[in-house]
Amino acid sequence: MNSDILAEIEECEHKCTGKLSVAFRDLQTGKTVRYRSDAPCKTASVVKLPMLCHIAQCVEEGANRWDEALILTDEEKVAGSGILKDMSAGLTLTLRDVCVLMTILSDNTATNMLIEKFGVKPFNERMRTLGLPFTTLFRKSYSPDTEESREFGLGKTTADEMLTLMTLLAEGKIGSPECSAEIVGILAEQNYQDGIPRFLPSGWRYAGKTGAVDAVRNDVGLVTSPSGDRVVLSIFCQEIPTVLWTPENPGLIAIAEVSRRLLSSG
Repeated sequence: MNSDILAEIEECEHKCTGKLSVAFRDLQTGKTVRYRSDAPCKTASVVKLPMLCHIAQCVEEGANRWDEALILTDEEKVAGSGILKDMSAGLTLTLRDVCVLMTILSDNTATNMLIEKFGVKPFNERMRTLGLPFTTLFRKSYSPDTEESREFGLGKTTADEMLTLMTLLAEGKIGSPECSAEIVGILAEQNYQDGIPRFLPSGWRYAGKTGAVDAVRNDVGLVTSPSGDRVVLSIFCQEIPTVLWTPENPGLIAIAEVSRRLLSSG
């Protein structure tokens, strides 16, 4: 069965003409599927998931509060996804509000507000404590690249490491079970539904984080069946030759199709 599903993933990769990296785990049986899952990948906005995990743990540890105020400034406004760039400077939001916008709308201005508050280094240090040696946030969104970030942009990871992070969340091991549940609850409100959840049957639920730049489409998520069975998927599509900012992007279709085949593979 494993060789069959790997052949199906290869077929999806051939159709999209990008490069797929896939990691999948059935949390009931422990069945795992990996396809080029240790390959270094550009995170695009998927790196906002590690950021959310760190901030939630800071709140649980007492260093921060979900209701503490952050103030929008013109200096933090950047282009791309999100709505804060269109809001007036001086707008006051709670820390949790900014995290929600960063996650479910992938708001780049919200992301920069959080990096301004917490810095870059603490996010990466937290990932090391969670056993993720490669996952790295490099800089603010739309900031100039440095020598270190030039190859990957905003951040780097692997499908394996994001599978590990989502598994820890599903098992209630990012902080306390309550902390993990808070994070999953935010992920469950994700607005972008064209990847993993695209072909989910009625009654199935998705909680996850997407990422996209011109040649990249990524999706990492927890999927729950109506009976409560859960699986974790971590799918990265890189080097897509077609720049297409619609739901018909071949990378998004590949992610959706690989998800469907993994979920039906038994």
